[in-house]
Amino acid sequence: MNKLKLVALQIDDMHLAFRDGLNYIVGKNNTGKTTIFNCIRYVLGLSKSSESSNVYSINLKARIDDHDLFFSRDVGDSSISVSVNDVLYRFQPMSKDLNDFFCEYLRPDYIFGAKYEDMFSLLDFFFLSEERSVNRRKQWEAINSVCGINVSLLSSLEKDVTSLKKEVYKNKEIQDSVEEFLGLFLKNLNGSSHDIGVDKSIEITKSEYFSKFLKDKELLVGVTKKLEDLKSKSAYELSDRVSEIERVFISLRNFAGYERWALDDLESLVRGRNRYMSYGEEVFSKFILILAIAKIAQDRRYNFPSIIVNDSYLSAGLDEKAYRNALEILEDVAGNENGVQYIEFTYRDNIPKEYVVLNLNSKGALHVFRD
Repeated sequence: MNKLKLVALQIDDMHLAFRDGLNYIVGKNNTGKTTIFNCIRYVLGLSKSSESSNVYSINLKARIDDHDLFFSRDVGDSSISVSVNDVLYRFQPMSKDLNDFFCEYLRPDYIFGAKYEDMFSLLDFFFLSEERSVNRRKQWEAINSVCGINVSLLSSLEKDVTSLKKEVYKNKEIQDSVEEFLGLFLKNLNGSSHDIGVDKSIEITKSEYFSKFLKDKELLVGVTKKLEDLKSKSAYELSDRVSEIERVFISLRNFAGYERWALDDLESLVRGRNRYMSYGEEVFSKFILILAIAKIAQDRRYNFPSIIVNDSYLSAGLDEKAYRNALEILEDVAGNENGVQYIEFTYRDNIPKEYVVLNLNSKGALHVFRD
């Protein structure tokens, strides 16, 4: 999968340049950190509505592979302008056309092709925010997508098969009713003298009438078998890749100092709340999971866009040792040539200066975008 990199952001009169590797936007509460986070999602089309009423206009320069992309969107605008190679496009946020656009440039790798897959859910998985409610089913689907499983394709096929089953069952009920009527009709007919050609004519009519029913039944058998084959192959691939992520996740989690967490399997962690973990620890575990994916994606073809945007790191609920160890992992993942671009919005003021791209606490910092 090609890498998505953020290059520069303009929110009204505020300009912000990003770099490869680690990027920190530092600020106390109510200085605009989450506003900037939401603006990035909004201009990329990952959300339909803006949560920033004090912002007018957002412009973002990004890079995918060797292509520079320029995103522009005014708050309240129902469409997004995207310019690539001097060609201007207009997209509705979260639309099929925008999804296809991201798919064309990001080129994710799926078992059965990427034509029907959801790029928005995949990208949004790597935007960490405590303000948005957690949809655990969506998170597990995103893990499937990271592993190259065709979540949307399989879901669409499931719906088609279910619809066809209903049609076949309905046809069967009609056929049974017609058969019952004809049986009674022939019984009464046999009690009187009639031409043998009547029986033959009825059988021919039945055969012609029920031919479509038979084709639907044969089609159902065929597509059901095809769906089961696709699901079986997908389950095998998912099990293999999830096991690999689990191993790296456990290793990083233990390095961070959280050996006490019980982990039955990755699906349980993502889809179910662990009653032994605090909310802060749960968010931290999601962060470590993202780092595990980032680390493993360097060696194998996983659908990871090589960017993490983090507005939910609840480090206040962690001990200092776990926080430092997590930073070590992060610096290792984002510090090499194939590393990720990491953007974090934090209140911590002890971030090394070379990693701070914007300090909203500084005198004169433009963090009140509009009055």
